[in-house]
Amino acid sequence: MCFSPEADFVSGAAIGVVGVATLAKVENRRELALGVVPLALALHQIVEGFVWLGLDDKVANSSSDVSVHVYVAFAWVVLPILLPLAILLVEPNVHRRRVMVGFVVLGGGVGLYLLSAMLDGHVTAHVAEHTIQYGGAGRYAGLATVLYVVATCGPPLLSSYRAIVWFGAANVVAVLAIAYVQADGLTSLWCAWAAIVSVLVYLQFSNWRRSGVPAEDWDVRVLRS
Repeated sequence: MCFSPEADFVSGAAIGVVGVATLAKVENRRELALGVVPLALALHQIVEGFVWLGLDDKVANSSSDVSVHVYVAFAWVVLPILLPLAILLVEPNVHRRRVMVGFVVLGGGVGLYLLSAMLDGHVTAHVAEHTIQYGGAGRYAGLATVLYVVATCGPPLLSSYRAIVWFGAANVVAVLAIAYVQADGLTSLWCAWAAIVSVLVYLQFSNWRRSGVPAEDWDVRVLRS
């Protein structure tokens, strides 16, 4: 997973292959946000590889600072908005979509709070127990973490699609396990796990394409539901 720069680079490259394959199966605009998730998570792992190199004094401090902030910006600001929005856009059930809108709003609120914490300039990263621990989420870090988990794990569990539900369930289990074993490493470990299980997103796209429903027809069906 994320216990060294080499592990991050290798896992990022492997998951990147899945990410490219997933994007290749995108056939309409509503699928794009979800289709980009595996590749985005793969690139996220590669960025953390550079964070490791900076903490090991193998790259310049300026490069290390950029890597830390890029990693945290995606994990804290982009992901809590992207994930619920991506699930919402492909959901065919109108009642579930209405509930998911609340998760998108919640994720947006969490992202904005964490962005403000980042802009205060107190983001930190250090190695502890073979993982990278990120700090600087402000005085409400604990509450933000809980709401973050709700915003990112809730929508997949509500999905009409089995593979996406499994994606959400796997992430919930990972969050609970990581919080119990090493809460301070949650950002790094959970993002790595999310990247690995994003193969389920690829499987869902494969199921859609095997169904034989043309992309434009599928999109109309969603809009009418």
